[in-house]
Amino acid sequence: MKKRIISVLLVGLLAVGLIACQKNSKKEPENVNNEESSEEDFVYNIAACLSEDNDYNRNLLKGFEDCVGDYVGADHIKVTVYTTSEDMASDDVVKKALATSPDMIFTAGKATLTSATTATEAIPIVATGIVDFKGTLRITSLDGKSWDKTTGRNVTGVSSKPSIVDQVSLMIESTKDLQTVGILFSPEDTDAIYQNEIFESYLDQAGIPWKEYLIPASDSAIGGAEDQNSTALTPSKYTAYSAKTGIDDTVITLGDDSILGLNSPSSTRVAEQSAFWTGGKTTAGRTLADEAEIAEEEEPEKSEESESEEEPTLESRIQEACDECSVIYIPFGSILTDQMDVIGSITTESQVVVVAGDTTIADNALVTLFTDPYSLGYQAGKKAVRVFNGDDIATIKISNGDSDDDVKLYNGAIAEKYGIEFPKSFSELKDFLSTYEYGSSTTRHSESEEE
Repeated sequence: MKKRIISVLLVGLLAVGLIACQKNSKKEPENVNNEESSEEDFVYNIAACLSEDNDYNRNLLKGFEDCVGDYVGADHIKVTVYTTSEDMASDDVVKKALATSPDMIFTAGKATLTSATTATEAIPIVATGIVDFKGTLRITSLDGKSWDKTTGRNVTGVSSKPSIVDQVSLMIESTKDLQTVGILFSPEDTDAIYQNEIFESYLDQAGIPWKEYLIPASDSAIGGAEDQNSTALTPSKYTAYSAKTGIDDTVITLGDDSILGLNSPSSTRVAEQSAFWTGGKTTAGRTLADEAEIAEEEEPEKSEESESEEEPTLESRIQEACDECSVIYIPFGSILTDQMDVIGSITTESQVVVVAGDTTIADNALVTLFTDPYSLGYQAGKKAVRVFNGDDIATIKISNGDSDDDVKLYNGAIAEKYGIEFPKSFSELKDFLSTYEYGSSTTRHSESEEE
């Protein structure tokens, strides 16, 4: 079955690759020629607003700053960094940045992009660290037309969403007995839901059964999601964006209050499963559905009252996923990160493959793809240079990172427990991360390249 799945998927991946090659033609910026200053003493004032102070965002900024400096000249840019904190929310950060009258705003992360787009429609904004630009910017497609990747306003940027099709290939390559796939999500995590639905569409194309498992987010994670103004359950003017159905801005009011209301039912996510789902992976020639039926016959009956009082724990829900699935997928930037120690302990004990969307949770996963955030920042910098060259930012397309530079990583400790040996096309997680220099795989612009 696995060979059939791979052959079917490869045909689909080839078609996707051909389309991507046609659409991903990149317009390289030219060196800025500022005609207003014959003495070349111009300086662009750039306000960099980071949604979080972490290595990922700092490397995004480093790539962006290096790129603009490479094209414009490091002496002709001044980058001032503003970062959110417990004492300064994203709105405050952007307000402080705007007080300096910047020529451009660079944002890393959803919170500062949302605040910046609310605060100004005039100053150009170049953003990255965003999984879903369309959902974040509340862009709706008109007349059934697909989105052309332009925002039509003062925003452009580079998405941090990893290549989902490459993650599916990684899953197939890393799983000995691929039968069923478990998809973890929290209703509050709109970015994860967006990626999950794309992942599921590829599984559907390959005929691989999948099932979603709702995992409640921790209180601290929910607080972080609310700060991003894009939750699916909280009273808000924002609603979740679905990769399948788009945006639904219908609001159901609470009582007589027409302002505060719960989001539309379609944006309140419930667990789903594929049309191919038949009850879980096969164990010794018998599905778990068969085993559950046998176990139910042997167990004493429970009253309706006792059943209603029982709430599934994190441990029981993850164990259920491990019992039913060969693989568990956790997307990039998941807010389940702070629960990964528990999740990883159970999945490893059950010897279930975990495909991680990023290296943040890779200690508790078997495989992941690594994308250098410096390279994403550098690509965002090229868009900034085009703006400085006079291109209309409203027409500069949002783009994705170059997946050709992604590195396949495996967790050596978990692989040893599973008895799996990986080919040379993979690198061991800890060995790679301990020696890798951010930006080392990025080809930078230089004057000599134009000569």
